[in-house]
Amino acid sequence: MLEQPPTTAGATADFSSVLRLYRASLARCWLPSALLALLWGGVAALVSAKLGATDDLWRWLAQLQSLISSGKFWRLMAAAVALSVLMYGALVANIYAVAVHRAVPGAAGLTVALRVFPAALTAALAFLVFTAVGTMLFLVPGAYLWGMWQLWVVVIVVERSGPMAALSRSWHLVSGSWWRITTLVTLVSLVSIVPALLLDTVFGATQSAIVLPTVQGLLNMLTAPLIPAALVAIYVERARAGAPSVARLPNL
Repeated sequence: MLEQPPTTAGATADFSSVLRLYRASLARCWLPSALLALLWGGVAALVSAKLGATDDLWRWLAQLQSLISSGKFWRLMAAAVALSVLMYGALVANIYAVAVHRAVPGAAGLTVALRVFPAALTAALAFLVFTAVGTMLFLVPGAYLWGMWQLWVVVIVVERSGPMAALSRSWHLVSGSWWRITTLVTLVSLVSIVPALLLDTVFGATQSAIVLPTVQGLLNMLTAPLIPAALVAIYVERARAGAPSVARLPNL
């Protein structure tokens, strides 16, 4: 039996409710979380191997510039982003099922994510491009757009909308609560990276080729569902509170 979800009708999503949803969903999220951790662990290892070990800052910067100018690097990053979108979609699907008492198989999240992958990848690219442009032009527009559009992945997974419709829908869901929602997601994001930072601070000097990356991978696997849990909790709250154009919580 699924654990009682932390988000109840009319409730306001906060840090404690996000943590409860995260704990309730953790057992269902191990597969996409593990794949996500392996993906970015592999990318980090490849990049580290290309850069090499050196104490010469200028040489390291030259190696970095050479790497960034390589077509292989950008193809690697494009593939990593695409696979990350797929895994995040699976995490969102599994966490949403727990949040609204849907007793579906744990592997169903990957099936849902594959079904919406083209729309999710298009929305991710639009989100990244527009928020990056807004940030480069002036910091505030980029931050504002990021806050208003951050629910796009939940909308696509749950409502099966198109990419532009998902960004528009997220805008309507966040309207009137930008500051509270953005603060909550930012707080959860910071908490999700604290374990890795502590690990690197305490054990980074050991330079272990096996132990440190393995522990980092396990930590990344455990923390991967945190941000999706926050997004799902916020989505459910806004939907049940009667946010604009929300009639009911849809089925997966």
